[in-house]
Amino acid sequence: MQKKLLAIAVAGALAPAAAMAQSTVEIYGRANLGIDNFRATGGAVGANDLKSRMRIYDASSRLGFRVNESLGGGMRAFVVIESGVNIDAGGNTGQATTAATNTSTGFWASRASYLGLGGGWGDVRFGRQDVWYGNGIIMQAGSNYINTAVDSVWTHFGSGISAPGGRTSNTLSYNSPTVGGFNGTLSWSPTSTGEGDAFTGGDQKQEARWAVTARYTGGPLRGQVDWAQDRNVGNIDGQKNKGLKAGVGWAYAPDSQVSVMLGQVESDRATGINPKQRVTVLNWEHMLGQWQLIAQYMFTGKVKNAAGGEDDTKTKGYTLAAKYFLSKRTGVYFSFNQYTNESRANMDFGTGSCLSSASGCHLNTAQDGADPRIIALGIMHNF
Repeated sequence: MQKKLLAIAVAGALAPAAAMAQSTVEIYGRANLGIDNFRATGGAVGANDLKSRMRIYDASSRLGFRVNESLGGGMRAFVVIESGVNIDAGGNTGQATTAATNTSTGFWASRASYLGLGGGWGDVRFGRQDVWYGNGIIMQAGSNYINTAVDSVWTHFGSGISAPGGRTSNTLSYNSPTVGGFNGTLSWSPTSTGEGDAFTGGDQKQEARWAVTARYTGGPLRGQVDWAQDRNVGNIDGQKNKGLKAGVGWAYAPDSQVSVMLGQVESDRATGINPKQRVTVLNWEHMLGQWQLIAQYMFTGKVKNAAGGEDDTKTKGYTLAAKYFLSKRTGVYFSFNQYTNESRANMDFGTGSCLSSASGCHLNTAQDGADPRIIALGIMHNF
């Protein structure tokens, strides 16, 4: 009701222009803050361990605007402008002791934001869009339910591996209608080094990011497949970041499901060293009255073709959480998250919400073998 009243008020303020078309403006957002304890200890070089510290954190709070206009004949125009905000500090830095920049906060349209046209044939969007790393409704713990979780592993790679996606600026996408439970997205972006002044021509090759996502929902069954590739990384011919993952979920009760996601990410480099790693994530979420219970377990294979060898490059991860809904919009949660790295691995909760206390919001090779852990007590309110 409040959203509808706000939309009417905004439309009234824009009269008489608003009276000339059927349009709506919605303001929405999320506040997600709490207190946590972070540490990353047990590294091969103990002097570089990150000792236990108490923090007040902000996990992906945001403010957004949605605009929809009916154009007639089944056509519509729409705009989404979503900005990440750090309510804990008022800036655009994360939890790292060096105050590393979190590129998803602090500026207008820092999160997924785009302009599009749509109809019965689907829609086309231009702008800053999420590519590859999201798992849709298969797994939502880290993105929509609590502060973070191991299902966000798809952008956390180390050992010379870079994921072929993330929140990508300057993206063009086509999003199909849903037919028989199936829909899909095709995305392309020249990326910052492909369309900016880093690309000067000559012997360089233009960088580009391509991605395809296919989804299915039918009754209790849901599935998703993601493929993405960064071509000519750094404007160097043949350098690539590649990824493929697939997931399936079974909703055995309302707001409850079990699901699994499997995939592999690979980085091909001009040096001839092409590391790649497989990842598996198991997910369980269950509603019990006003309680939401979450458990996740992830594990990786060895980093194949790693510089210095493949031994001791595996990681395991764990998430346990419970959330109590005080209302439909407000919940209080407790979460435990940990990665257990072998002696040459450095997986971390670094990207995304920038929740690591490591320099640059991610462990580095000097901290190989350290095990990041976050214990959090938080509040989330959606409006």
